[in-house]
Amino acid sequence: MLLIDGSYGEGGGQVLRTCLSLSVVLNKPFRIFNIRKNRPKPGLQPQHLACVKACAEISKAEVSGAELNSTEIVFIPKKKPAKIIYTFNIKTAGSTSLLFQTLLYPLALSEGGELILKGGTHVPFSPSFHYIKYVFLPFVEVLGLKAEVQLEKAGFYPKGGGKIRVSILPWNKFILPDMGKEFLPENIYIHSMVSEDLPHHILERQMNSAKKKLLEKNLEPSDEIFERVKSDSSGTMVFVYAVDKDKVKRAGFSELGKKGYPAEKVGENAVYKFLEFIKTKAQFEEHLADQILIPLSFVLINSIEKGFSFTICKITKHLLTQAWLIPQFLEKIAIKISGKEGEPGEVEIERK
Repeated sequence: MLLIDGSYGEGGGQVLRTCLSLSVVLNKPFRIFNIRKNRPKPGLQPQHLACVKACAEISKAEVSGAELNSTEIVFIPKKKPAKIIYTFNIKTAGSTSLLFQTLLYPLALSEGGELILKGGTHVPFSPSFHYIKYVFLPFVEVLGLKAEVQLEKAGFYPKGGGKIRVSILPWNKFILPDMGKEFLPENIYIHSMVSEDLPHHILERQMNSAKKKLLEKNLEPSDEIFERVKSDSSGTMVFVYAVDKDKVKRAGFSELGKKGYPAEKVGENAVYKFLEFIKTKAQFEEHLADQILIPLSFVLINSIEKGFSFTICKITKHLLTQAWLIPQFLEKIAIKISGKEGEPGEVEIERK
């Protein structure tokens, strides 16, 4: 049984989610201790417990320690996931995107399946629904992994209450992408979104400020999308994403609105993050970098190629943690990060 120190590196929910996902895929039991040890509220919170229970359900796992505030669990998967419709409700504004990514690989590397997930869809410290739909999934589709997501109801903090529906196909074709050296945006898209209870002028102010910031750098959006969504909590968001000239690489940046935060700043800051990324001339932004380590590792294991590398705009603790953790489950994989935390760097993934 693998023994994992949950306080390593990033030391948050990511360590637990990666362990759960890989455990179910590989049928490897694990024990994790010090779960979120250094967080203000240590141990399992509702969103983390939802991931444990969901992975236990799809794999019929034996689990001990699966309760709120627990800092240690033992997880023993028993079966491959069945191809059925699974429904999971986080019951808070916990991220449906992070729950989806935890369940994606177990289902894709089995027979596929469908998910109905309820909780937060556009919340701090996690990928937004739009990021999953327009950045993450299009990239993993290049690797051969196909899934579709639909937003049925938005879930903002604090009530959550959002709902997404996911269809995941079996992953049986593994492809290493051929990419250009740096990110050269060919198409840039701006989404301005508000909950239905908020006035329409917020949509326009967010969009106008985002577009103005792009035009200052002689960049013009290929499309401007306005969205009004149903939600139990008031909320706004600007999402800027771009597709590279190679049609493979993507980058996306969200900025959430909040009370007292001008709509103009929401739009400006979403674009500011994008412009800062472009300056680095890296292939990937920091958030996508750690999210693609798992799928790239599986591609390499099933490929005749022995290695794959890419540059990133900033090395994060999340990336370093994933690079340490994945090889503990996938013994054929080695991951090397070159550079200092907080600075641009390079990722090399090799098959031993």
